[in-house]
Amino acid sequence: MTLAALATGCGGATQIVQIKALPAGQDRADFGLGPGVRPLSHGPGDKSAPAWNPTDERVAFVVDGYVVDKPLYNQDLRRWTTKDFGASRSEWRSSEGLTIFAESPSPDPEEPGSVYRTLPKDTPFGVEKIAAGALAMSPGPGGEGLIVALETSPYESGIARIGGNGKMDQIYTNLIGGRVTGISLSPNGGQVAVAARGAATVALHVLDLATGDSKTIARLEPGMEIHGDPQWTRRGIYYVAGEEDTGESKLAPDHLYRVPAGSSTPEPAPGVGEDFVASSLRLSPNGERLAIVGRRNPASSTNLYILEPATDNLKAVTANEDMEIKTGPYDLAWSASGDRMAIVARGVISGPRVLSAPADTILTDFYNLYEVPIEAPEGDAP
Repeated sequence: MTLAALATGCGGATQIVQIKALPAGQDRADFGLGPGVRPLSHGPGDKSAPAWNPTDERVAFVVDGYVVDKPLYNQDLRRWTTKDFGASRSEWRSSEGLTIFAESPSPDPEEPGSVYRTLPKDTPFGVEKIAAGALAMSPGPGGEGLIVALETSPYESGIARIGGNGKMDQIYTNLIGGRVTGISLSPNGGQVAVAARGAATVALHVLDLATGDSKTIARLEPGMEIHGDPQWTRRGIYYVAGEEDTGESKLAPDHLYRVPAGSSTPEPAPGVGEDFVASSLRLSPNGERLAIVGRRNPASSTNLYILEPATDNLKAVTANEDMEIKTGPYDLAWSASGDRMAIVARGVISGPRVLSAPADTILTDFYNLYEVPIEAPEGDAP
């Protein structure tokens, strides 16, 4: 069975858009998220899905469906795609190139998307489609290439590995039952954890990248779904789950769960408390810490937290006063060094406002990226 069609498409060269640098001293101002937090972007637009480059010198993100990147502390945006591209996230494949996931232009939310790679900078808005029918993607072992989940039928998904050259170098023939909604690598890079929605329930599967063998390790209760990618730690696989989205108001919040290593029974994640409301999570580059956007309880403010699975210690790293922190599954990102994170936030909007400042200098009235410093765990050498 063919897992996906491959196609090639080109666009034109990355474009540099000059925007004013940060005003002097603005990096030391209070932005309502706590000490040490500083903005990484300014201006209008719905920004999302930050991604640090391998040297932590630039950050890419999606704004209104197209992909840009920039140096950390000035606003010289470099645009990688056309403005109608429909991008939802990107990953750096090197310091000079990106892999981009784009949603289907179809109004049907169940329609799969496509994965692209950017072409050399001298090609205007140059992108090449490397996988169609894509449902989810994860960086490959060692950060090389990609692991991609592909639609094979409404009830089954396939897994493929894409090499650094942008070509599929392995197609796994053991299909995953259900529609894949999230995927992530194991700490040793030899397996992937896959969340898939079947006809009746959502299940977690594990695929061995060496043998291609797959197995189901846990099933959720009917009516529950996993949001975003499961995160595979040495203490087990963590995920955010809640009621299935039926288009109506949800009565119950989402929570953080764990399938302990060697177990097949999901449990509430230890360390966060039974009232903790989780929205999104990402594993640190060294595989030792989980960043979680969430709330201590349903009535408290949304903040960024760090969970240490080895000790079940949870610590808030922002002190949100009156900001709205974005809670999408890809709206937070670790730096390659693991000592910073990027989140997306804006000021709470209470009604129409007239803004007199130039649009490209406005900050809290729009979703923008913020850098949050992350302290090393206690006992670690500085």
